[in-house]
Amino acid sequence: MFFKRFGGVVATIILSFSSTASAQTINNNLYIQVGSGSNGEPVILDLASIKGTEYVIIQKHGDGMTQTNLRASCGQHKLISTRLSFYNSTGQLTRDDKTKREMSLKLGTPEANSMEIVCRGAEVPNHK
Repeated sequence: MFFKRFGGVVATIILSFSSTASAQTINNNLYIQVGSGSNGEPVILDLASIKGTEYVIIQKHGDGMTQTNLRASCGQHKLISTRLSFYNSTGQLTRDDKTKREMSLKLGTPEANSMEIVCRGAEVPNHK
C-alpha cells in the first residue's frame, strides 16, 4: 500500500470539516492524509513543505506518484496549482508541468481539506 512508505501512524487528527486525518512520519517529516484520490489511494499533505500559503500534496499515480505544488489565497478562497510533477516507481521525475491553474474548490476534497489546514496555520501568529 502506498501510504506505508510514509511510516507508522503517530496521531489521528479530527478536522473541523468532519473528516479524520492520519498523521504519518518518516525521517522526522510529518505527513497528513487529507483525503483520497479517485482511485481510493490517500492524498497526503507534506507539512514540511508549507511555506506561508504554499505547500505540496502527494498521491499515488500508477506505479509512481504525483506531487502537486499549490498556493492558497486564503482570504479569497482560491487555490492555484503552480506545478504538477510525475515520478516513476524509482523516484525519477518523468513529467513536470509548471503551468499555473486555478483549481475549483469543493468542500471535502483533498485540495479543499489541505487548503483549510494551511490557511488555519497561516492565521496563527508566530510566537518566539
